[in-house]
Amino acid sequence: MTDKPSLRAYLKRYAQGGIPREEMIATVAAWDFEDEIRDELVIEPIRQDNTFEIVYTAVVLDQITRADLQDIERQMDAHG
Repeated sequence: MTDKPSLRAYLKRYAQGGIPREEMIATVAAWDFEDEIRDELVIEPIRQDNTFEIVYTAVVLDQITRADLQDIERQMDAHG
């Protein structure tokens, strides 16, 4: 078990109005993402809370917008 905060929970709080947009973008852009674990023998996805895939899923779930995603990616690119 990791002591890291959950990106999934953070984005859910944002979607519920608990976090300002600019703070969310800066926080997610600087997030310490984990490498995604893929196992070809496991059909169901392995539940991880801190991969970049969570950000894409948040768009699909309407927790963040495509514009939010673009701003996150732009900020990540700017900071290398």
